[in-house]
Amino acid sequence: MPAIFPLIDFDFDESKIVGLIGSHLCIWRRNGKRSIFPSLGGKFVKGSCMRYVDPEAVVGCDDGAVRVFDMYSRRCSQILRMHPVPITCLCLNEDRLIISGSTSGDIRISDPSSVQQVATLRSSDVRGIRTMCFNPSSQLLFAGSAVGCAYCWDLRTRKLLWSNRVCPNVIYSLQHMQNDTSTLVVGGIDGILRLLNQNDGKTVACFSMDDKLLSTFQSPSGSVQRIKGQRLPEDDLINIEHLVCITDRPSITCLAVGMKKIVTTHNTSDIRLWKFRS
Repeated sequence: MPAIFPLIDFDFDESKIVGLIGSHLCIWRRNGKRSIFPSLGGKFVKGSCMRYVDPEAVVGCDDGAVRVFDMYSRRCSQILRMHPVPITCLCLNEDRLIISGSTSGDIRISDPSSVQQVATLRSSDVRGIRTMCFNPSSQLLFAGSAVGCAYCWDLRTRKLLWSNRVCPNVIYSLQHMQNDTSTLVVGGIDGILRLLNQNDGKTVACFSMDDKLLSTFQSPSGSVQRIKGQRLPEDDLINIEHLVCITDRPSITCLAVGMKKIVTTHNTSDIRLWKFRS
């Protein structure tokens, strides 16, 4: 199944990875076992995103509904009508509230225990929200849009704290390090890695790969190249894509943040590991 259909989205915990593959959910366990089951018996409206908190997987769909699956019974336990347009991204908070972004630019919060909509957060982007992440340490929700805007809401008050256009086009992914309340990392269609201040949304730094190849070697997983990164000039942190050769900056489709490292996936077959010195 994974070789035939693309991996649309995934989430994980300490013991397993749960992925959305076509109209199926797949579970990879640490012991190497894998199980695949069709969502709603194969009659599943196209899913675009998913999140997982044991024992449930939550899938956002193109019909504007969120479908909740029990991973043990492998059955759909709930269908929540969240939006009249396709859902593009999801977040879950510690209270099990479901937060969904859409192609209309709206973000809606629903409580699956009461099957009620809690709140609607509105952005100024009619082209849609493309990615979100929630910081439980600060109770802040961050979102990236299809026109390069980043947003921040306080979920305690439901108020928009800031919004900034941080890149010239689509933001595909934004994340922060666990328990960190200072830095937000943003990646998008222009392939430039941006670091924002979580408190005000201002861009702190931008990075890209240099065109100088330091070394290359073959590993069991394929070719590995070492390339020096470069910090870009800060006089125009939005319109800096003209400073970097397009072949050196494939679009960043997903990213993860560690203590001194950031991992990015791209619209090529590359996975890049960015290392930062103190």
